[in-house]
Amino acid sequence: MSIGVGMIGCGAMGLSVAKLLLKESSEIQLRGLCDPLESSIKTCKEQLGVDAPIYDDYRQLLAQKDIQWVLIASWNCHHFEQVMAAFDAGKHVFCQKPLGITAEECSRMYHQWKKTNLKFNIGFTLRYSPHYRKINQLLREGAIGDIISFEFNETLDFNHGGYIMGNWRRLKANAGTHLLEKCCHDLDLANWMVASKPRRVASFGGLDFFTPANERHIARIGRAKDNSQAYMTWDTDARPRPFLNPFTSDKDIIDNQVAIIEYENGIRASFHCNSNTAIPERRMYICGSEGTLRADVLTGLLEIKRIGFDTNIERIKTGHGEGHGHGDQVLAAELADSMLNSGPVAASLEDGLYSAFTAFAIDEAMDTGKVVSLDKYYQMLK
Repeated sequence: MSIGVGMIGCGAMGLSVAKLLLKESSEIQLRGLCDPLESSIKTCKEQLGVDAPIYDDYRQLLAQKDIQWVLIASWNCHHFEQVMAAFDAGKHVFCQKPLGITAEECSRMYHQWKKTNLKFNIGFTLRYSPHYRKINQLLREGAIGDIISFEFNETLDFNHGGYIMGNWRRLKANAGTHLLEKCCHDLDLANWMVASKPRRVASFGGLDFFTPANERHIARIGRAKDNSQAYMTWDTDARPRPFLNPFTSDKDIIDNQVAIIEYENGIRASFHCNSNTAIPERRMYICGSEGTLRADVLTGLLEIKRIGFDTNIERIKTGHGEGHGHGDQVLAAELADSMLNSGPVAASLEDGLYSAFTAFAIDEAMDTGKVVSLDKYYQMLK
């Protein structure tokens, strides 16, 4: 039996998943497209090689009986209404991260989902990465004993940071905070690795670099080999160059943030993100009772060493290194299995919920200057 899929949001994020998904099986068929931009639909149809019906309103797409699954890859601010409508229409859902942009949205989605028997996959691509799965396996096997504390980060290449500060993600009304939009992957990974939920958090951060006073750095760095300006080099079919100067654009997100997290099982962590770096990292440094593990998905290298005399560092290459740790293809394969064979979901609505709650609490701590307990967020689930 074939599975009909509808796409709500046909930009880069949706297109990348759909490309890989359709290659998994001829039984998965794209039967509807919805996006406010004609150019996005045109690109989508050309790159996917399909001539699926186009719907001006996502509700029209959801009303189609030959569509069983929807891929939601719209702006973050639309996830709530579209996911809730999909549940009401009895559709299974794959939704790009984050789950929603407010705690109320996320909790309402959770309660509505619990009333159904519908599948929900959230686009936490890193959950599918062989790099992170190897880390999780080693931790579960006790390779470093009990986890005591760890640090993790996401520091972006300066052009990646410029891209964010010049496009729709620069405004909380569109995307939520930077931590929620960009780092919910990392917060989910941390929750997964420690197999617990955060108890309380604290944070500091601000917009300190991408300001008009620092626009001079564009000229200081000069132009790239393709003659594009510094901080504005992301130029592909899927990622059009920003229309706005990332230094002078109107924005209300931060460009650097640090946080500390204490988990319910007593493990403690620190997180650091920065949107203007020369040495990007997506690194974990995990200290256990019997050893230490250090890994960076951008290099594809994992190092582990037992505590003791004359112990050696074991180095494991988990891949060639790239932002998603080669998780995209695995996600598509497992999503196809979920669609066709009711296979297990590696990243669920609940995973998206706890990642989002973690981000909301950290941002609240940054805004208020207080240590924030997550109890009030968890109370929303009762």
